[in-house]
Amino acid sequence: MTTRPAPSGEERDAGITLVELLVAMLVAGIVATMVATVTVQAFRIQRQTLTRETDSTAASLAMETITRDLRQALATQVTVAGQVTAVNAFSTTTASSATLVTWSKADPVRVTYTLANGTLTRTEKAPDSLGQGTTTTFNGAGTTRTSTVARHVTSTALFTYVRSDGTESTSYATDLDRALIAAVRVNLTVNSDSSGKLPGTTIQNTVVCQNL
Repeated sequence: MTTRPAPSGEERDAGITLVELLVAMLVAGIVATMVATVTVQAFRIQRQTLTRETDSTAASLAMETITRDLRQALATQVTVAGQVTAVNAFSTTTASSATLVTWSKADPVRVTYTLANGTLTRTEKAPDSLGQGTTTTFNGAGTTRTSTVARHVTSTALFTYVRSDGTESTSYATDLDRALIAAVRVNLTVNSDSSGKLPGTTIQNTVVCQNL
C-alpha cells in the first residue's frame, strides 16, 4: 500500500479561505462606494459651477444693455401752437417695468423693459421720422421689435428711481415725479437653478441718466 505524503506548507497556503474572500469583497465594496460618492459629488460641483457661470454671463449681458439705455435717457421736445414743451424721458416707472426714450443709437428710440414670469424683455419702438434728435416723436406706428434680455430673473424690485432731490421710489405715478428722475438703481438677480440650492447671481448698479 502506498502512503501519500502530507501536504507541505506551501500547498496548504495555495488557496484562499472564505474569510479572506469575504474581507476582499467588503474592501472592494467600500472602495466602489467611495469612488461612486466622489464621482457623484464631482458631477454635482461641475453642474453647479456651470449654472453659476451661465447665470453670471446672462446677468452681466442684461445689465450692460439696461445700463446703456438708462445712461442715454433723453427728455424730448415737441412744439404745439408755437410753444415748445418738454416730454419726460420716462413714461412708465414701476418696480418691474420702465418705458423711456433713449439716445443709445443713431436716433432716439423708445424702449420698454418688462419683467414678467421671470423673463425680462426689451421692446424697442422706432421714431416717427429719423434725424430729429431731441425733437423726435413716437406718435405714429413706428416699427416695434421685442427681444428677450434675460431669463430666470428672480428680482422682486428690478428698478428703483432716484430723483434729483435724492428721494427714491420703485414707482412714480405722476409726470412731475418722473420729470425729476436723475438716476435708476437696477437690482438684477438671475437664478436658473431649479433645485433652489444656489443663490443665483445678483448685480446691482446705479445708473446716472447723463442727459437729464
